[in-house]
Amino acid sequence: MQKIIMPEEVSKSLRINMERMWDIRQPYWYPLFDCSREDLIAFNSEYIENEERLNDIKTLLKHHGIMQVIEFLETGETFNIQVSNLYPYYCYNDDFSGGEGFWTSQSMDWIIYASHEGTTTIGGEWLVNKIKSLWTDWRTSIKWDTKN
Repeated sequence: MQKIIMPEEVSKSLRINMERMWDIRQPYWYPLFDCSREDLIAFNSEYIENEERLNDIKTLLKHHGIMQVIEFLETGETFNIQVSNLYPYYCYNDDFSGGEGFWTSQSMDWIIYASHEGTTTIGGEWLVNKIKSLWTDWRTSIKWDTKN
């Protein structure tokens, strides 16, 4: 997986914008801490963490014109990656250096958050609506969610 590390100053500016836009006020985010945004859905991670659902997410992003993703890891590193290299999972690929993470794009009109508690949050009205229509069984895997 090819990753391009972002300079610290750029990373800080992007993170501030993301936190402001998505009401991220704690190191951990929804559903672990409340958020004023309503265009969110928090899944149990096991539901999301498979190739079929991952490919669905990548396809939806590509159809929305997204080719580059910004990856914010709890280690403090920020990377620019291709959407085809997106793995929005806690400690993805059994790499414990990844930890928790946020994934979004320059437009920040969508977001994915993977937590240490086994939740994966998807945000952005357009993406949440597409996911709900595509995954007809989505209600079965939102134990932590308080917005849906």
